[in-house]
Amino acid sequence: MNFLACEGDWSVGPGGEPICTGSLVSLTREEMQSLYGSALSWDQVAELQGEVITLFAVVFGFLVLKKALK
Repeated sequence: MNFLACEGDWSVGPGGEPICTGSLVSLTREEMQSLYGSALSWDQVAELQGEVITLFAVVFGFLVLKKALK
């Protein structure tokens, strides 16, 4: 899949249509990803989800224990 990008700024024309003040460039998905860093792989997403769930469980357990000991 290719994406259309503008090397200048986007502005709005009189009819509300977008106008590129520079030149238009066609970019692939890989080129778009390289502009903003690499995306996470699905393995990294699963690992991060597990860590976040563990963090929430530890914080929740701490708050419950704190309230029970009061």
